[in-house]
Amino acid sequence: MDRLTDVEFWDTEYWSGERPERLWLYRDFDYETVQLLRHAAGPGPARVLEVGAGGSRVLPYLAKRFRYRVFGSDYSPTGCRLLRANFGLTGVGGAVVREDMFQSSLAPGSFDLVYSSGLIEHFEDTRKAIEAHLDLVRPGGMLVLIVPNFLGLQGRVCRRLAPPRFAKHNVFGPGELHGMLRDLSLTDIRSGYLGSFLFHIERGKDWTGVRRLPAPLQFAATNAARLANGAISFGFRLSPWRPHSRLLSPAFFAVGAKDPAGQNARRARRAEPDAPPA
Repeated sequence: MDRLTDVEFWDTEYWSGERPERLWLYRDFDYETVQLLRHAAGPGPARVLEVGAGGSRVLPYLAKRFRYRVFGSDYSPTGCRLLRANFGLTGVGGAVVREDMFQSSLAPGSFDLVYSSGLIEHFEDTRKAIEAHLDLVRPGGMLVLIVPNFLGLQGRVCRRLAPPRFAKHNVFGPGELHGMLRDLSLTDIRSGYLGSFLFHIERGKDWTGVRRLPAPLQFAATNAARLANGAISFGFRLSPWRPHSRLLSPAFFAVGAKDPAGQNARRARRAEPDAPPA
């Protein structure tokens, strides 16, 4: 499987220097993410797995707020340590498994809800990445995929200021993701944009456009973006009006149910020998 990132990218770019943190739903994107997952899992007890869960704040929140049995898998050792620390900070229990999702030790078909956020776009073959998620969903269970919206403002910012990071993303939209789930025989598929407004500017090594600035300007730019994001996102969080758009929404999603009949038919087709040449 061709990956657009490696362990070093996640350990150094994302989790190095990060501290344990709770999820506070002051941003409309975080609020809508939790609502999406809650709706997919249903009102009762559920076994929930986040794939690529390194440093997740959402998974501990789901465990504490809704009493789900939660599991997180990731191949970054630093990300796994941070997830365990987030569980401890939140005061809930959750299983953390360090592994490659294409060689999972978790039992196939054992979760009511499997989801990831910001993961499948880092693989050349997006369909294979989705299939690795789907193998862990029980028949009739739900799959939720959340992907950064690099077709909009965030993608433009990243392409201009962080070309090396932009290159680590397979760029597509909710229509393509909806089609992939349909082709994999999921049912009751919904897709769309998530969140009204959010974008990131950082100072990591991939943010070459920012790092060319003098240090005081780097600090000013990243903190100004953080403050603007917080204020605007909080405003949309409080407002009954939450517009979703290709330009400004920070992410998009697709959700669908695993149809046992459709999955069995797909496996049978894959098992059929190729027809001999004419």
